[in-house]
Amino acid sequence: MIKLHFPFVNLPREFVTLLKSNLSVKNTSESILDIISPNKALCSILETTFREFDDGRGFERVMIVLGWSSFRDRIASVYIYKYIFGDYPDKTDLDLVEDIKSIESRFSSHCVNSFSRLFLLGFYLKFSNLELQKKQDNKFLEIIIPPEIDNLLKLSQGRSERIDWLILILIHLNLSLGEKMLVSHLIAGKKFEEIYSFMSKDDQAIMCQNLMAYSASIEEPDMFLYEKV
Repeated sequence: MIKLHFPFVNLPREFVTLLKSNLSVKNTSESILDIISPNKALCSILETTFREFDDGRGFERVMIVLGWSSFRDRIASVYIYKYIFGDYPDKTDLDLVEDIKSIESRFSSHCVNSFSRLFLLGFYLKFSNLELQKKQDNKFLEIIIPPEIDNLLKLSQGRSERIDWLILILIHLNLSLGEKMLVSHLIAGKKFEEIYSFMSKDDQAIMCQNLMAYSASIEEPDMFLYEKV
């Protein structure tokens, strides 16, 4: 029986948009600015927290020098710091994103590298765990990705563009059916819709609620409109 409940998390829209975007193209800095520049308050905050990297040539130059991955990690640390301490920091702190980077590194061989979907999943889980710990007054309460998922992903073919959704679906199928049965179904080539039918109605309901919470948090309802993951 699944006993896993994902909360809705009000994640920063501009940052989530960046994490869902394909930023492998050469005009990465332009693409980033197109998304964040309309939010003047956000730009002001980032200019302050990234000041240590500014050599006088402006914020766009900072993005280019740092590169997308480092810039992304440091923006995430700003939001995490704000949630924990209540105010925006004077500078970035990569220690706050180590657990998110660990998730990204763990599953990197199964995803399309030009997207930050693994980082997006880790970012959501980070805030989910912070909220759960705050509400339950339990600093040890945590949603984790179980080790079985690593083996299950090895059965998949190729790389997944939306690896975050695939991982979340596998987590629920594994909790409901068990690794042995799930592996058997996957090796037999059964589709997710068929495997889903083997879950109990209660487990199906919890899975749908959790996926809807994630969907709402990252503003991606289209996953419930199309079959392919």
